[in-house]
Amino acid sequence: MKNPCVRPIVLTLLFALAAVPLTAKPAQEAPTPTLLPTALTTSRFEIRFMDLHTAEQLAWDQCSEKERCQITASAFVNDTAAKWVGDSSLKGFLEVRSDSVTHERIVRALAKADAAPLTQSFQLLLLAASTHKGAGEPDVPASAQKALADLRGFLPYKDYKLLDSTWLRATQDRPTEGRVVGRGDQGYAVKLRFRTTGSDQMFLDHFELNEELLTPRPASEAKKGEPGVAPHVPRDLISTSFSLKKGETIVVGTSKLDGSDDALVVLLTAVPQG
Repeated sequence: MKNPCVRPIVLTLLFALAAVPLTAKPAQEAPTPTLLPTALTTSRFEIRFMDLHTAEQLAWDQCSEKERCQITASAFVNDTAAKWVGDSSLKGFLEVRSDSVTHERIVRALAKADAAPLTQSFQLLLLAASTHKGAGEPDVPASAQKALADLRGFLPYKDYKLLDSTWLRATQDRPTEGRVVGRGDQGYAVKLRFRTTGSDQMFLDHFELNEELLTPRPASEAKKGEPGVAPHVPRDLISTSFSLKKGETIVVGTSKLDGSDDALVVLLTAVPQG
């Protein structure tokens, strides 16, 4: 005879097993995508007006990741190389290997910096300064009068006479030359070079005033009332650098005249662009 209690016990065990919750299998984390480096491209930039070293440094400044930039500067050493690329005004070129974002930054920076060079007009006044009191003020522009007034505060000269003046049209970063004439037909060579440092600021990194060689002339050959010219070695009178604002007139320097207490005074005005 079968035991009537067996079946209920089996069913109870099955129901108990069904009630036990199954442990969920942990979900696998999604793999982190691998970021591929941006492809590098090589570009060539022609440099027309800038100093080549300055252009190279400007390009490097645009590279946020220096290890992913390669920049090579090549200068044209003669006109033949320039004609080979069809433009004798080129100073050289940069070969740049970089990603596209850096490339765009370099394009914008060089396009802005390597534009047509700026030009600036200067007026130079050559005056003779004396320790003796004169009859009146020299006939110079108002801005020069103010500069002379400042000069009187720390130099012993009491009288100024205008000897000569000249206009100089200079191009940024390029030497510009001019000439003025003083007493006894003595000529003076002027050289300057400037670069802009702001909207109305500039820096003259080179300025010089030098005597020109004057042909000796004995007194017997001089015109009536004119002195003879003794032979002498031309002197380098002024060599300096300074900052200047557009519209400003400054005293560039002074130089004692031979055999007297008098001196030459050079004033320079950066003429505002009209």
